[in-house]
Amino acid sequence: MAAKKGSRSRSAPSRHRGLGFLFWICLAAIAVAVGVAAQKPLKAAFSQLGGKPPAAAPAQQAPKVTVAPLTDGEQRQKDRPGAPAAPAAPADRRPQANPAEKTQPIPPERPAIRKARLYFASVDQAGKIQLKSVIRPIPSSDSPLRDTLEALLKGPSSQEMNLGLVSMIPTGARVRNVTVSGDTAVVDFTESFRFNPQGLEAMDAQLRQVVYAATEFPLVKNVQIRIEGATVRYLGTEGMRLDAPLSRSSFPN
Repeated sequence: MAAKKGSRSRSAPSRHRGLGFLFWICLAAIAVAVGVAAQKPLKAAFSQLGGKPPAAAPAQQAPKVTVAPLTDGEQRQKDRPGAPAAPAAPADRRPQANPAEKTQPIPPERPAIRKARLYFASVDQAGKIQLKSVIRPIPSSDSPLRDTLEALLKGPSSQEMNLGLVSMIPTGARVRNVTVSGDTAVVDFTESFRFNPQGLEAMDAQLRQVVYAATEFPLVKNVQIRIEGATVRYLGTEGMRLDAPLSRSSFPN
């Protein structure tokens, strides 16, 4: 019995020593963990105590801002007491164009003008008809002979009428077509050109007006007159021949 009591008393202290060893190991581990966690705050505290500021994180680069100058209107708005702040102008704001610098519209081109010699009639007190020429500016085109004859058929201008000039060509006559073959101009008129109620002398002056105006062109020596596309034998019913080309020499002086 005494031997058993002595063995129990020796084993109890050894267990106490094992538990104590484990306690100190856990305490040391906790101390190490706390020291690692507090390392950075302690360094910062020690740096401040030593007069050195803690290392700061790298600062981000500030964005570049371009400030545009205020316009006259914005400056006045800004200087006015109690005026609300004007919005900042964008960095890429472009100056406004001056209205005075706007491109002026190009006026339309005027048609080219050339001078044409036209022939009209002058009647004296005795009733005798004579031709007189006038120089008139008319629009120029690629058909100058037709332009001249159409201007002739329109009759004299008001200024020319004040000079006593008239036309013996019937007012309803129109030019249908004009062609040139060699030295002969073929002029096609409407039916109204064929009938002149003023008599033979007026018919003679009517043909002279056309032939003289057409032969003002150096290449034209003769004029063949047609009516509605066909060659007719007489002008009217009184015997003025139209079936052959006419020239200035076809008319007696």
